[in-house]
Amino acid sequence: MAPATVSAHRIGSLLFCPACGTLLDLPQDDQTEIACSQCGRREPASSYENLPTKTYSSPNAFPSVLKSKRALVQNKLDAGEAAKGRDPVAQEKCQKCGHIGLSYKEMQLRSADEGSTIFYKCLGCGDQTSTNN
Repeated sequence: MAPATVSAHRIGSLLFCPACGTLLDLPQDDQTEIACSQCGRREPASSYENLPTKTYSSPNAFPSVLKSKRALVQNKLDAGEAAKGRDPVAQEKCQKCGHIGLSYKEMQLRSADEGSTIFYKCLGCGDQTSTNN
């Protein structure tokens, strides 16, 4: 039985010399051998052809403008869905449809020494109004 030939150790797409563990350069198209820069061991370049490489990356590893815009829209939708039914309700009459019950949010849009702005949304027709406090 012929002894098994030891080829370079492979971790992911990196190749290491089996004799000394030095990282090997990938073979160029015109190379027939790969030589270790540390110990001089030579390996045939053909032994590294067509090796499958599997890589893993997180969803955010390659940011794109389109993905960030989609994420921004999705975040706004999620925030809107989360807020449904959670805003306090004022027993006020809608000026547009007459429905009693307006959900409201208070936000500080102007400088800190000025009042806040209250946004009302009719639970009946969806009409939105605001008042400065």
